[in-house]
Amino acid sequence: MSETTQIHGIYIDAPAEKVWQALTSSEYTNRYGYGGDIDIEPRVGGRYRHLTTDEMKRMGMGVVAVEASIVEFDPPRKLVLDWAAVWHEEPASRLTYEIAEGPSGLTRVTLTHELADAPATAKDVAGNGDVENGGGGWPWELSSLKTLLETDRVMTTAGS
Repeated sequence: MSETTQIHGIYIDAPAEKVWQALTSSEYTNRYGYGGDIDIEPRVGGRYRHLTTDEMKRMGMGVVAVEASIVEFDPPRKLVLDWAAVWHEEPASRLTYEIAEGPSGLTRVTLTHELADAPATAKDVAGNGDVENGGGGWPWELSSLKTLLETDRVMTTAGS
């Protein structure tokens, strides 16, 4: 993995359609990762916003955690976003989810984040930080997604 492109992959024992729903609907986004509703216009050129939770707001964040525009929208195979964390003053970076279901129903999710002009974001999403304090990045986010879809329970951290 280079400093400017991060690639993370995980296998999830769930159909591709369910993985897609988890990435694109608040019904799921509230239950994995850092939580929060999403506001999405499901089309190329549409807006994608990941909203903050009440806990995030108490920590001083505004209403929106991530702003993005949809570059590619191909359910349930591919979602490409020009993605920006609002807590950094960096240009949007390209985030791609590729979803491929095998014949057994096992689904591979590959997340590619191109971060050439976003070094602070790259550090945040790499997953090298303190998970209990929000530093789990994409590895933690994908693990949380896997836990939810396979067990229907929310993954907790050691500090929870």
